Amino acid sequence: MSRRRFSLPDGFRLDTAVFLLLVFSYLWRIVDPRLIHHGLGILSYYYPFSFHTGRGFLQQHVARPGGLVEYALRFLTQGYALGWPGALVITVVVWHLTWTTDALGRWAGRPGGRLLRFVPGVLLIAMHGSYSHPLGSLLSLQAGLIAFALYVRWAPHSGGKRLVSLLLASAILYHMAGSGSVVFPVLVATYELLVARRPTLAAAAIGLGLAVPWGSAALFAVDVREAYGGFLVSDPGMLPGQLPLTLALVAFFPAVLAASRLGVGRGASPVAGNRSHPSRQSKFPPPIPPHHERRFAAVPAALVLLGGGLAAWFSLDALARTVLEIDDHSQAERWPDVLAAADRLPAGFYDVRCHRNVMLALYHTQRLGDEMFRYPQRPGVDLFSTPGEASDLGSQYQESRLFLELGHVNQAEKCACEALETCGDLPAVLEQLAVINVVKDRPETARIFYHALARQPLYRRTARQRLDRLATDPQLDGDLRVARLRRNMVAKDYVALDTSVEQFLQMLWERNPHNRMAFELLMAHYLAVGRPDGVAAWLPKLKDFSYPGIPRLYQEAAIIHARTSGIRPVIPGYELDAAVLARADQFARLTAAARNREGAIQSALAAGFGDSYFFYWAFGFSGR
Repeated sequence: MSRRRFSLPDGFRLDTAVFLLLVFSYLWRIVDPRLIHHGLGILSYYYPFSFHTGRGFLQQHVARPGGLVEYALRFLTQGYALGWPGALVITVVVWHLTWTTDALGRWAGRPGGRLLRFVPGVLLIAMHGSYSHPLGSLLSLQAGLIAFALYVRWAPHSGGKRLVSLLLASAILYHMAGSGSVVFPVLVATYELLVARRPTLAAAAIGLGLAVPWGSAALFAVDVREAYGGFLVSDPGMLPGQLPLTLALVAFFPAVLAASRLGVGRGASPVAGNRSHPSRQSKFPPPIPPHHERRFAAVPAALVLLGGGLAAWFSLDALARTVLEIDDHSQAERWPDVLAAADRLPAGFYDVRCHRNVMLALYHTQRLGDEMFRYPQRPGVDLFSTPGEASDLGSQYQESRLFLELGHVNQAEKCACEALETCGDLPAVLEQLAVINVVKDRPETARIFYHALARQPLYRRTARQRLDRLATDPQLDGDLRVARLRRNMVAKDYVALDTSVEQFLQMLWERNPHNRMAFELLMAHYLAVGRPDGVAAWLPKLKDFSYPGIPRLYQEAAIIHARTSGIRPVIPGYELDAAVLARADQFARLTAAARNREGAIQSALAAGFGDSYFFYWAFGFSGR
């Protein structure tokens, strides 16, 4: 009795399954969808991806063109915040596009897409490597591909009825999926012209593809450019420079259908609507190729792995990944992880966002006075404002976090309101505004923000817990964080044009002489702007914070001040370390022996002075 061989059905081939597994693993473990989600509100606006529960939110989307795909986009985006569900969403999209590529070949009379079926997956890998979020374009494209599959399978054979079904399908599909579904009329036109030999229907499909968006724009008062380019040219999740990948993906499927059909030649091919279509001729799997042919299956598999690996390697923006990772750790207050990620930044890289996060992490790990110059520093860098050329969409929220922690609640509220207006109802911003209003003893306003937060599924439990606490204790007097913020809260407003950083931090310290963050950031400011005299003047305040010893950088600044002014600092209860004094002498000998500035820099770096204040004072930058 012969043994029947097992064969995977179409779309579940072994090489495809391996490819999908690799795609999922890469997206989950390397790209990390949580960082894509965190980038919303920093790299792109958040409001196009915000999801709310409730019937009204759904009805708003059902009523406008492309609204259902937009609703699905908003809902599925929540899974990105959890990590692997976001990777699974993208992998399912890759599988569907792979299956469709095979199906297009079969519908045109060829056995399948072969290596071509992996091209959409490679394009998606390249899209996500830059931390774009092109899910809206992908869902709209998928809707068009699904509609075309249904058209091929179920459209009537009669020309008149087929035209009516094409008209209805084009109108309904566009209202559901928006302009990304343009692939549907293009595929129909290609199919009717090359496969079914119906040029009249092909022309009608092209006409509908042009007319339906225009009619929708007129009917729903939508901008014409948005009607034709939404989810394609103006996809809110696509970063600049990624548009060619989106257009290439959309054009890929009509090109595969046309190439597959033209590659078959002019042999007999069934007409659409004929129930003996080649894609449905047999329910049995294709025969297993001979052994000598199966051996060469390893070659295409290797090509697939090579192509996917190259796309992953060259498209992954490692710097963007590290910057987002640092910011994500900082927002979650995982301070040691912030510094571990910052150590992976390229040498010499400077970014205001990273700088602010690193300084916060150094403070919270009690390393600011010892290790500040392990990381890039430049004179005149202001932690409390972001230059226009260096700002991003999330700069205002990041500034608000710093102001609130320091105790300048009014400035924190101003920045948080600007962030809310700029990016949309980002959950972190809603929670920030709720906390600010609690601190300012405005519980009713805080409830408004917590109720808004409760409409977002991932934050509903947290918001409900906070609302319950406010119901029993409107002032939250027992909350340690709220109590600390109230102790630090200043009554005077900060005016950037009239107040220097030094005055601003001194004002915070005067409000609460035990505000350790204000003290340490003031000392960091003096260090950064080359004011060792300021450091020396504030060293007696160390006793107010119970420091076990003088932080290394403060000692180095005090030594520089003593040697340039001739005034030895007096620090009651503390002494300068002999090791620090010896390193000061060593640094002086090294730089004096060098022939020029470059030689002095290299000698100092080789001797391990790159993270010292001696190095920064002498050369104006830190050289870790």
